[in-house]
Amino acid sequence: MNICYINPTNNIRRPIAELAKILAKEGHKVKVLYPYNKQCPTKNWVANDIVNKDFIKGIPIKSLYFSPLRYNIPNFFQLFKEIKKIYRRNDCVHIWEYYYPLSVFPLIYSFFNKKNRSKTILTTDGFVGYSYKPKNPWWLVPAFKIYTTFFASFLFRIPRIMTTYGVSMLPSAKKAGVPMRKLKVIPTGIHLDRFEKVNVTKFKELKEEFNITDEKVILFVGMLTERKHPEIVIKISQELLSEGYNIKTILVGDAHGNNPYPKLIKPENKDKIIFAGGRKEIPEFLKLADMLLLPSEGEGLPGVVMEAMAAGLPVVATKEGCTPDLIGGEKEGFLVDNGYYQKVELLLKNKDQLTGICKNSKEKIKRFSWNTISKKYMSLYFFSKTKK
Repeated sequence: MNICYINPTNNIRRPIAELAKILAKEGHKVKVLYPYNKQCPTKNWVANDIVNKDFIKGIPIKSLYFSPLRYNIPNFFQLFKEIKKIYRRNDCVHIWEYYYPLSVFPLIYSFFNKKNRSKTILTTDGFVGYSYKPKNPWWLVPAFKIYTTFFASFLFRIPRIMTTYGVSMLPSAKKAGVPMRKLKVIPTGIHLDRFEKVNVTKFKELKEEFNITDEKVILFVGMLTERKHPEIVIKISQELLSEGYNIKTILVGDAHGNNPYPKLIKPENKDKIIFAGGRKEIPEFLKLADMLLLPSEGEGLPGVVMEAMAAGLPVVATKEGCTPDLIGGEKEGFLVDNGYYQKVELLLKNKDQLTGICKNSKEKIKRFSWNTISKKYMSLYFFSKTKK
């Protein structure tokens, strides 16, 4: 089967990268179309490494990069030429998201041809203004609601099938005007073996690099942006340090442009709260840590939470998006609207609860193995092919 993924940003989405790699190994011909501008940071973005490897063809579209919104404005002339070829040569065109320029264009193009519509699948990890309501800038939520009401609700009707990552997203999908008869819940997956056995040499190198001895390690993994709230991680860590807890906090991730967050750290805590930058040794970092703290907003089905669960690591995260599909009833971790400090402190104090959470997490995440999840996506692709 010939399959083309349309990735909306310079950074290849993790599910696209994983599915492309799995299906290429199974003998399918896979392409990934994505916007490209060298000003957008992708240096340590692991998913980008899959393009043009393992029989996966990358189709970069020259773009202008608008850093405040992290949007790529594609060269529409080049995009039009490539979209025509993609629909002519592929059995399935799987588009991620409905509000990026690179995603909207092929949806509109497919609208004018019934055969192309039957090839099209649209996936979204959330609905801005519904499942995710950012406070800043103030105009973003009303702007997205207007966009959804007058335009996206039309886009939702174009593809034969839409998917989202979790049951928790269904109420927001209904409010956003998605035709529920065509919406399917298919989560992203995870390679469990990557987190069961880590690279011992890399693990020891990290331990030495960050001078970890007998401290409890709090880990944050994500882009250093307002949406991910690294300032909350810093605040909680400094409160714990002031209370005398023997901890070390490591923040893994890059900032878009300058990183303003180190300025928030008090001089006496400089060696206790550390920015590691963008890194690829995530399984080893998870092995090094005692818990994952993710106070972010606007999550779909956060990959780093899935990875932490696979590593048997307790999670304290925001009750956002499809995270409740992963963590529920405090069996696999803690989901909070606020009050992160209390849950982190509880995990630092209670070893028995830690043991139970680790066991439950590793058991539940087995449902999300890529061996299972990739088959669900393939069933959609074959369905699209037979319905032309």
